[in-house]
Amino acid sequence: MKPIKTKELTDFCKMVGANLRYIRIARGLTQAKVGQLLNIRFQQIQKYEAGSNCLSAWRLKQLVDFFETSPLDILDPNYIAKSCNKKAAQAVSELHL
Repeated sequence: MKPIKTKELTDFCKMVGANLRYIRIARGLTQAKVGQLLNIRFQQIQKYEAGSNCLSAWRLKQLVDFFETSPLDILDPNYIAKSCNKKAAQAVSELHL
């Protein structure tokens, strides 16, 4: 197995953070509210979303359970694009009803 490069890890953490932010905002929640409900400081949520802190497996499970989503959604590099395409397709189909 080849070693993980620092830039690859940083980019991965930023992508995961962007997905978390997208999921949180899509559900109409603030960082403070998520932090309160998970009993962690909102600053930690900020760090996850910014990619400055990576998620542990336990925290990933907590967030998956909290947001009622799949770990694959949080870890998918194309999640936001796929979600945007689904919403756009749904909006277009609703216009044609």
